[in-house]
Amino acid sequence: MDEQHKPIVRLIYVSRIAKGCGPKDIEEILAVSRVNNKQADVTGALCYNARGFLQCLEGSRAAVNTLYRRIVQDPRNKEVSLVSYQEDQERAFGKWSMAYVRADDVDRQILKKHGIPGSFDPFALNAQQALGLLRDTATERAAFLARQKEA
Repeated sequence: MDEQHKPIVRLIYVSRIAKGCGPKDIEEILAVSRVNNKQADVTGALCYNARGFLQCLEGSRAAVNTLYRRIVQDPRNKEVSLVSYQEDQERAFGKWSMAYVRADDVDRQILKKHGIPGSFDPFALNAQQALGLLRDTATERAAFLARQKEA
């Protein structure tokens, strides 16, 4: 099987943000993730608010497993909980080394579309809601960024 059609794994997890972890830490996580993920051919998306992180990672089984072990051991995360782990033929976030969305920026219509009442709570989502929310939000973010470039 050629590399183009090799199955990938998609891992979705949630975690709480450790006390003392602030905006600078989030910026650092994103900067380091984008570099490391590109080198490891891992793509994904991250959404966070004061309640915690929702993240999807896609890539080879070895790369995703290694990255997840690091995340579980990272003191900025606590109560790390696996939501979904499955094989797929194509990536949902192939254009993103790490798409990033603050939960404040998640459109209420996207929440409603995925049956998420009220506000974003990463620990209240099932696997389908989590992937749908991340996928739709990343798509919306990409369209926004494209419009910004055109302006």
